Amino acid sequence: MRQLFTGLLFWTFLTNLQLAAREFTSKDGRKINGELLAHSGEQVIVQVGAKEFVVPISGFSVDDQQYIKEWIQQNPGAVRYKFGYFFDFEEDRSARAQGKAPGSMIDDKLKVMPFECEIVVFNKEITAVENIEIRYEIYIDDYVVMKNNAFTGMAVGAEKRSQLETVAGRLEVPRIDAGGRIDFFRRFNIEMYIDRDGGKTDEAATDKVRGVRVRIYKGDTLLGEETAGEGGREVGDIPWQAAEPSGETVLKQ
Repeated sequence: MRQLFTGLLFWTFLTNLQLAAREFTSKDGRKINGELLAHSGEQVIVQVGAKEFVVPISGFSVDDQQYIKEWIQQNPGAVRYKFGYFFDFEEDRSARAQGKAPGSMIDDKLKVMPFECEIVVFNKEITAVENIEIRYEIYIDDYVVMKNNAFTGMAVGAEKRSQLETVAGRLEVPRIDAGGRIDFFRRFNIEMYIDRDGGKTDEAATDKVRGVRVRIYKGDTLLGEETAGEGGREVGDIPWQAAEPSGETVLKQ
């Protein structure tokens, strides 16, 4: 596909191409045969021959601008979106915190391990995308149960079981240019409970990061969705939790 934003160059190039569709006229009287494929803001995607072009609506004649306006009203869903994704989880080992945790042994400890999840969304279409909302859920197998900063229980032994913890957030995005990207990250913590028994240290329970799911919305319409597991784990079997956002989503500069 080829992207041309200059109206004069567009009409000059297309004069020699033919397609059995509507005959469009530019503001200066040039004529071409093309087919409307999609619209985005003040631009439309026009197919001429085997090529696609992004053209400002203002570059058409008055009659064609009215035709395009009516076509958009009749085809509100004719907006194309194509997204790419990148995910990366990283533990910040330098920021590990260790403190007292209530338990049967006086030396039992709870370690808090900070993680960071980086999410990059790419706009892979030939037009900009505007006024979207990115929602994400990070899934954690929670083996160390904390409530009100107090240790309340853990899963151990052959019967070890976890409960699903969801870290959720959202980001309002005014615009991603064609071929552009938005890069952001979310920090969160997992816990490790260490049981010290007679001088021997046993790792009794450690939370495990499962992965992340990202959804992209425009209003209530879902435009795209992607998942990524961490450390060989899968998250495809975890349904969207619709969890309330919490914590801070940080844009990367």
